[in-house]
Amino acid sequence: MKVVIIDDELAMHLIMRRMLAKVDEIEIVGSFQETTTAYSYLENHEVDLVFLDIRMQRENGIEFAKRLRGSHRRVKLVFVTSYKEYASAAFEVNAYDYIVKPVEQGRLHRTVLRVLSEAGT
Repeated sequence: MKVVIIDDELAMHLIMRRMLAKVDEIEIVGSFQETTTAYSYLENHEVDLVFLDIRMQRENGIEFAKRLRGSHRRVKLVFVTSYKEYASAAFEVNAYDYIVKPVEQGRLHRTVLRVLSEAGT
């Protein structure tokens, strides 16, 4: 399963990479600190799952998700954020899941396994 990480904090990239490395079926194909480059990448590459922060500079995660959904890209979005108050807005843009930081390995693993089981992997 091809995965992209979008978070403005480099530390989160390292944490997510370390945690996702424990799942054999995961291939991290992109890692971005802002949405402009991430969007360009997603327009030209097949990706199954995007881990996305909410609060980022310029365009927040919810706005990005709306833009992505408007392009009719079929990708699962999992928000990974420090803010509980955006959960409702996240599910309005068809979020697959909403994980509050600090990310717990077991929680992340269960989400990934759900995605994999739906994909038939």
